[in-house]
Amino acid sequence: MKLIALDIMRFRILYCIIVFFSFSNLNAQTKNEKESRMQLSDLPLRIQFVFESIPDQAKRIRYYRETDGDKLSYESKFKYNKHWFSLELNSSGTIEDIEVVIKKRQLPPNVLNTINSYLSENSDKFELIKIQEQYLFNSEKSKVEFINSILDNRVSINSNYEIIVAIKSERSWELKEMTFDTKGVFLNARNLQQDSYEYIMY
Repeated sequence: MKLIALDIMRFRILYCIIVFFSFSNLNAQTKNEKESRMQLSDLPLRIQFVFESIPDQAKRIRYYRETDGDKLSYESKFKYNKHWFSLELNSSGTIEDIEVVIKKRQLPPNVLNTINSYLSENSDKFELIKIQEQYLFNSEKSKVEFINSILDNRVSINSNYEIIVAIKSERSWELKEMTFDTKGVFLNARNLQQDSYEYIMY
């Protein structure tokens, strides 16, 4: 699967981070995610059952086994109605979330302003690298109902925003995965380790 297109400025920022990553402060919670491409038939049956709910109209469907420390999960990435989605399940087959990649201009202006204000106050410089709407599983719906509601009617559903951010502070760059709520209020952040950032742009 090809990298989602980046403009030249973002590519240069990411390159700087890769070069200087070893100097980052990793005191915060760290994400060390690793992916292995899988065939659907090789996944546990409980995982296959959920992934088979992805609509037939979806294109370029891929399946992955993911580890993040001791955590095991499974993810399907696909294109649907011209958007890139990812559907993540925990090891028992319960949906964790659905994420969809969006562009910065698609963020509501008030949300973008709130996010930018927080980042400006907590860094010397920053660049938004990748933005995703994050829809946490609603257990009031069946798995199939939840998947279909997000794929076909997400504009009417509030989401969090999961953002990969390049942050400069104290003369060093860090790459962070930051989550903000539907109004752009900061929720949490994790540092990304060097051997994990190669997956984030897919």
